[in-house]
Amino acid sequence: MTSLRMRLFALLLLATGLIWLSAVVWLQYSTKAQIERVLDSRLAEAGHMVSSLLSDQGLAHAVSLDAEGSLSLPDFRVIDGGIERQLHCQVWSMRGTLLGQSGGGPAQRLAQSEPGFSASEMDGGKWRVYTVVNDALGVEIVVGESYAMRENLVADVRAGLIWPILVIAPLLAAAIWLSAGRGLRPLQVFATALTARSDDNLAPVAATPLPPEMRPVGTALDGLLARLAQARKRERDFIAYAAHELKTPLAGIKTQAQVARSAPSGVVQDNALDKLTGAVDRTGRLVGQLLDLARAEDEGAVSAGSEHLDNIARRVCDEVQELAQRKGVTLHLTGRAGEICADPVQLGVALRNVLENALHAAPAGSVVTVLVSDTGVEVRDQGAGISPADLPYVTQRFFTGAGAREKGSGLGLAIAAAALNKLGWTLEFHPAHPKGQIVRLLRCETSTGQDGR
Repeated sequence: MTSLRMRLFALLLLATGLIWLSAVVWLQYSTKAQIERVLDSRLAEAGHMVSSLLSDQGLAHAVSLDAEGSLSLPDFRVIDGGIERQLHCQVWSMRGTLLGQSGGGPAQRLAQSEPGFSASEMDGGKWRVYTVVNDALGVEIVVGESYAMRENLVADVRAGLIWPILVIAPLLAAAIWLSAGRGLRPLQVFATALTARSDDNLAPVAATPLPPEMRPVGTALDGLLARLAQARKRERDFIAYAAHELKTPLAGIKTQAQVARSAPSGVVQDNALDKLTGAVDRTGRLVGQLLDLARAEDEGAVSAGSEHLDNIARRVCDEVQELAQRKGVTLHLTGRAGEICADPVQLGVALRNVLENALHAAPAGSVVTVLVSDTGVEVRDQGAGISPADLPYVTQRFFTGAGAREKGSGLGLAIAAAALNKLGWTLEFHPAHPKGQIVRLLRCETSTGQDGR
């Protein structure tokens, strides 16, 4: 990719070049028009001057002879700033006799037109002609100038404009290149400061003054660093909590294994092995929840495809049926839905964790109901419910309420909330009457707010 300095240099050079080109074209046309006006003015002055000279010198007698060549006219050579201009003058009688002409011009008549300016072609070239009629002497004074001479003059002026530009252009390009580098120096200093930072330095980068053009970049980068700092804090907290939660069941597994190994009788050994199995189950569930949480918070995870809500709810109920049987709880699936979920994996993770929480909270012999509808899924249990004091914290990681029947990992509802948030859904809590808890997994447009007992 082209460097920012090179792009800025190219843009400035292009813009400057276009401006200069426009100025040169404008100067060329305006200069040519000015030169044409000045030369026409001098051409007219030369014609009137010859007419005045003929009258002042008393040449009326010579003119009246109407003899060809009776007048001797000098050559008209004008020097303008080192540029020689050749004017050709002819004096004609009213009867069409050439009375005299200056040297260096064409032999035939310069113009046949009325008095004033005209153009004519002769000897393979174009001429600009001015005609003056002297009625007192009965003569016509015709003064002409070659267009080729005029074009040469314009070309000389154009060259005088272009050559300085060609000389200055490289100097201007160098000045633009150095200026672009100088202007981008704060960006280089900014990049150098970022490169010199350590990996754990997430302090704001806009603490030092930045140019106005760089402030949006600094502000956006500060926001990114702040989010990264929060993510790293959550990661550290997660690792610390996970290590703490895994430490307890692993210690229990080790203790029960030691008891089973040294048990004097089969009864004690069987009891230790049962507890060991339960501890392994709890540890396995915790590890599974940690994996679910990681998947729910993975921004790069890709949906596996769409699926009907009915199928998702039925599949999740089948997955937790064994847990319901161990708890002595009846799991009842009801309702129908025609809606389709775009990410069945995330919804399945959320529903499974909500269902597992409900099964752990429900007393033996009770019923946990799963109601499916087009607005979402509702899970209702007949347990003690969530206390109003605990309600604001139930979706936090590793939070377990004071009144919980079984102390779990405190990850189930946090996982459900994270998965639903990624789906664009929401998690709502409402008390069930006469007892129990209702947890609703709803699309955001159907959310009605949270409620507690």
